[in-house]
Amino acid sequence: MPLARTIDEKAVVNAIVGLLATGGSTNHTMHLVAMARCAGISITWDDFSRSVGGGAAAQAYLPQWQRRRNRFQMAGGMAFLIRELLGSGYLHADSTTVMGAGLRAYSAEPWLDEGRLSWRPAPAASGDLDVLRPADNPFSAHGGLKLLTGNLGRSVIKTSAMKAEHHVVEAPAVVFEDQGEVIKAFKEGRLSRDGVVVVRFQGPRANGMPELHKLTPSLASLQSKGFQVRWSRMGRMSGAPAACRRQSM
Repeated sequence: MPLARTIDEKAVVNAIVGLLATGGSTNHTMHLVAMARCAGISITWDDFSRSVGGGAAAQAYLPQWQRRRNRFQMAGGMAFLIRELLGSGYLHADSTTVMGAGLRAYSAEPWLDEGRLSWRPAPAASGDLDVLRPADNPFSAHGGLKLLTGNLGRSVIKTSAMKAEHHVVEAPAVVFEDQGEVIKAFKEGRLSRDGVVVVRFQGPRANGMPELHKLTPSLASLQSKGFQVRWSRMGRMSGAPAACRRQSM
């Protein structure tokens, strides 16, 4: 099916809503912008933020890094989630998909009926409210992502991956030029205090935007010791920038 038919304005809106309802991924805030642009549709990070502010989608699913995928599927999975979002008017039901039908086709789940593939409606209720909730009882009223702006530029933060006590951090900035310096400072104990760790010059124009995910254990270790810690960087976290000055984003 041609790209122009499957990726249109309705499909892009559905993708944003689905992202916010499932706890968010900073990866997708970059990839969805690029995919939409390939289809001739212009969206920015502001559109993600406006969707949250307008109540377009609440966070109905606790992200997979916190709960096993099997628990999500056993609780109702994507069929339950899509049906809830459709029923609440958050999704365009008539969006064209690779199956050639609207999204309601995805509110049923596959199962083996005596060895044959069959489809059945999603469960009427979530099987595990610690993992998956109905649209009228979300984990968060603002979705899993937030757009931040400030004197360092624009950034996307995954609030679903943060405890409430870490949403606001006020501490001195500690500036580094690369991740090797951060790891060295951590091992030497120089980061064992409150601080906002800034890793400069990690964007695509500076050095190709390297993967910085290996800094996460150090951050988690400092937080577990009771320190108020935050870090800001333009490097990748499994594929996406956490902050970007480009206004097109």
